[in-house]
Amino acid sequence: MTGGSKELAHQATEWFTGWSALRSYQSRSGPGFVAALSLDRSGDWEYFTCDPTASVFSALAEEVTTSTQRSLCVIGSDVHRYVKWAHQRGLGMVSTSEKLMVCAMETQDNQDPFLGDPDLTLVVKKIGGKHSQSPCQARFSAAIMRGQSILASGRVGIYGETAVFDDLKTAAAHRRRGFGMLMMKTLTARALDYPVTTGLVVATTAGQSLYYKLGWRNLSSVTVLVPKERLAALARL
Repeated sequence: MTGGSKELAHQATEWFTGWSALRSYQSRSGPGFVAALSLDRSGDWEYFTCDPTASVFSALAEEVTTSTQRSLCVIGSDVHRYVKWAHQRGLGMVSTSEKLMVCAMETQDNQDPFLGDPDLTLVVKKIGGKHSQSPCQARFSAAIMRGQSILASGRVGIYGETAVFDDLKTAAAHRRRGFGMLMMKTLTARALDYPVTTGLVVATTAGQSLYYKLGWRNLSSVTVLVPKERLAALARL
């Protein structure tokens, strides 16, 4: 991803590398973009670009519209411009609510949280074996459990000096009870076993308030675009 400010483009690329590694997605790159083959989500390629020029956007739109299951995620602040270009090139907007967020890891706690309930168990597992091929030095999954029930879970990947957080979620019946905060602190403590300086995450609207409480800040909006045929199909659901 080469567009936008150098800092934003660099951090967007760092996030993508960690995110795609955590999900074991096949990835590729080209002029102004990176892409991941998300077989477990859309079953096709998801493209990412950072504040693209008109020519880069046009080329990507042409590639994305060859399959209704593809998507284009634009990281950058000029949402109105991206949506205008999308409408001109056969794409429609799904969302502008997600944010790429960042934090200084030195401000975070390096201790596992106290669960405060003897019936709860914290399970942390390393993803991948000793010889697994991944750009990340280490990847971890974690879950807070009561018996066999997963109350909250998430993942973190270590890529150089960056910790990339992903898929933080709390079971619907257990939301607003602090489990998301406990899970985030668990993953952060694991990341701080490594010499990381920066944390990155793409946060949904629901998750953003949690990250703000933990000292994270908004780096950029993420505009999600799909072919208009798929947008029409989604509207019928």
